Amino acid sequence: MLDNKGFDLWAKEYDKRVELSSKKYTFDGYYDVLNYVYNTISKEGKKDILDIGFGTGLLANKLYEDGANIFGIDFSQGMIDIAQEKMPNGVFIQHDFNDKLPIKLASGRFDYIISSYAIHPLGNDRKVEFIVELAKLLKPNGKIIIADIAFKTEKDLLDCKTENLDEWDEDEIYMVKENIINSLKQRNIDAVYTQISSCAGILEINKK
Repeated sequence: MLDNKGFDLWAKEYDKRVELSSKKYTFDGYYDVLNYVYNTISKEGKKDILDIGFGTGLLANKLYEDGANIFGIDFSQGMIDIAQEKMPNGVFIQHDFNDKLPIKLASGRFDYIISSYAIHPLGNDRKVEFIVELAKLLKPNGKIIIADIAFKTEKDLLDCKTENLDEWDEDEIYMVKENIINSLKQRNIDAVYTQISSCAGILEINKK
């Protein structure tokens, strides 16, 4: 698993590498995932959006061009530099979200909080705690959309691992629908999960 320095070095080549790998694990369905998130949000007017682990800002930039106010956190300064160039009015914070959310976001309230291919390094318990933290930053009727490498069942995850042993990263902890939904329900958070490809899914949480 890459650290922030590794992502700094990878930043300029990131979009190109994703495109070349978009038909197989780990990025099978990558553009379908981003399209799903974009279409979910773009139906509405101007909005405040927080992007968690925004990378080079591929998705955030499309929403920015639609007039959204974009805020984001990422642990790679290289990624932030690229995103800032694309979105000069965006507000970006360098931060590792393995830690608590940055204090600068404490007073922020957002219509949407999105994250694509970013939170899989977090352990299952930390994922749930992180989602609970994020939910506190939503405006009334706000929504969290998490798109990531994910599976409906443990069997689906194991089947993917078996087919991709040479590339499988044991440091990553991928979402499994039946686990994450139940864990969130125990925290009184209702979520809906949609499988997009063989190894990508989307978790949606609406603020009550």
